[in-house]
Amino acid sequence: MAENSSGSYRLWTWVALFIAAGFPAVILRFSGIHLPAPLAALLFGLGIVGGAFLLSWAAEVAQLDVSASLAIAVLALIAILPEYAIEAVLASQAGASFNPEAPVITDAMARVAANVTGANRLLIGLGWSAVILIYWLKRKQPLDMRGFMTLELPVLAIATLLTLVIFITQQVHMILAAVLIGLYLFYLWASSKRESEEPDLIGVAALLGSLKTGHRRAWVIFLFVYAAAIILVAAEPFVEGLVLSGERLGIDEFILIQWLAPLASESPEIIIAILFTLRANPVAGLTTLISSEVNQLTLLIGSMVLIFSFASPGVPLSFPLDDRQSIEFLLTSAMSVFAILLIAPRIITWRAGAVLLVTFVAHLFFTDPQMRLYFAYGFFALGGVLVLMNWRRVMHIFGNPTE
Repeated sequence: MAENSSGSYRLWTWVALFIAAGFPAVILRFSGIHLPAPLAALLFGLGIVGGAFLLSWAAEVAQLDVSASLAIAVLALIAILPEYAIEAVLASQAGASFNPEAPVITDAMARVAANVTGANRLLIGLGWSAVILIYWLKRKQPLDMRGFMTLELPVLAIATLLTLVIFITQQVHMILAAVLIGLYLFYLWASSKRESEEPDLIGVAALLGSLKTGHRRAWVIFLFVYAAAIILVAAEPFVEGLVLSGERLGIDEFILIQWLAPLASESPEIIIAILFTLRANPVAGLTTLISSEVNQLTLLIGSMVLIFSFASPGVPLSFPLDDRQSIEFLLTSAMSVFAILLIAPRIITWRAGAVLLVTFVAHLFFTDPQMRLYFAYGFFALGGVLVLMNWRRVMHIFGNPTE
């Protein structure tokens, strides 16, 4: 009894700490206090991280109270809210900076591409590899995902192939944006038709799930509203803080937006996936990350075009890209192609996780667009080698292997 009480106390302490993480962001936003840009970015980023954790816990617990189809539709949107809020701010700023009569790719537009490509590569290179390697370290055996990801992996493959069009056309066309959003809606619809399972709650989510029904629902509503409010309050000044930090510290703002912004918004998803893996449920961990990848390659990219267009003066617009941004999208597509082929057989060894992690870390040190282009070709080449070694990998993407 004492041990359970102590464990509950620690979990409630975490809830309180992440709630408190949003206080500095609110105070800074509405008090008029001015801090050095790096410190301001840190405090606003802390608010986003805290809000993202609270959202993740509330989303897990909400599955106890809503129907399967509603849970999928609503929770999938909630899961990407932190990243979506940051991307929405960036896309709005990009639209305001763009003059259709004298079309020039602005710095604000470059930040949009930086954030969305960094977020997707972070999920694959850091998130997928962490789940795979941690499971192997615990069990010393491959991760068996046969019978799982029968919807997520095919949809991710289709979304990845669609994003190749971005590099070819050097723009995210309005039609492509509509197709990606349509693919996302199909994914939600298909998900709603699948049989629902009792959620496997861990940590804080399990603690909240054990409360009486009325108390549990009250906490879920409070966490949803509070976390969403903190994220929306902190998103714009967080982005501005990163940009000013880059200017004052002499750091390429493209790189800052590409990696620091996604780290703030994606870290809770990755950490929760790792916790699932540590609790002997790596299937839930990896499936969650792949589902998030689907959301971001479809809804996030599609919506950035809509927000950019609405924020621009004049008629609806596609999102134009320069060479550097186009290459970043190609590199993201190439990494996704390679990763999908790597895990397609659903028997995932530690080598797959190690390769994903090593290649992800390696490419971080080469920021020149030409080098990024070489890395993209390298990922495509590695994918080709995998297909030559076992051509059934392609079939396994759309047809789950059973043995």
